[in-house]
Amino acid sequence: MQLFRIHSVATALRALFGWVALIIGAYIVAAWVGSGLSANGDWRPPHSGGIPIYVETNGVHTGIIVPLVNGHADFRDLVRADQLAEARYAGTHILVGWGHGGVYRNARRWADVRSGDVLSAIWGSNDTVLHITHLSNPQALEPWRRRMMISPASYRRIATAIRVRFMRDSDGRTHATAGYGSNDLFYRAHGRYTVMTTCNSWTGATLRDAGLPMGRWTPLAGGVMRHIPAR
Repeated sequence: MQLFRIHSVATALRALFGWVALIIGAYIVAAWVGSGLSANGDWRPPHSGGIPIYVETNGVHTGIIVPLVNGHADFRDLVRADQLAEARYAGTHILVGWGHGGVYRNARRWADVRSGDVLSAIWGSNDTVLHITHLSNPQALEPWRRRMMISPASYRRIATAIRVRFMRDSDGRTHATAGYGSNDLFYRAHGRYTVMTTCNSWTGATLRDAGLPMGRWTPLAGGVMRHIPAR
């Protein structure tokens, strides 16, 4: 009888793992198909007056690099130098990513991902953050960081999409917590994270809604970067 129970449990576990593998595989296939359905395919870079932005990936997350301040947007009221441990680490540009608070804080690399954070992300969570990294040399790190020249109108739409994600207190101020190092911070953000609305789908949607070429659904980093030409 005990051997029968062990066999039954083993059979059930194999079936469960089989279903999990099937679901994960279907998700990956759907993500690749969704990211391949291009939007704004007729987009062309501006002939003049363009603004350079960068799109970056570390293999897990993607983010958008924009100037901290220019003639079209100023983020210094939200991202303040005095929020860093040392103001000298403030940069001319910021790398912006949005996503699940636990995954972002604890998983700089895939190897760091924790099962509890994964389960929270699967079920959905309102614990979302903006990860802001200060940079002063945004043209570095090719091919992980790719440059795009965009119109002022597209840039303003991206800046607005970033600004509305910041959660502020009653005085309109943002509050930051420690990041991975001396030049990055996490900020509480608006939005609910789900397996359908991931950190990478936020990047894709922000670029797509600004009129730039992007897939219809980009939950994985590769789905975003396939639309950003390497230069």
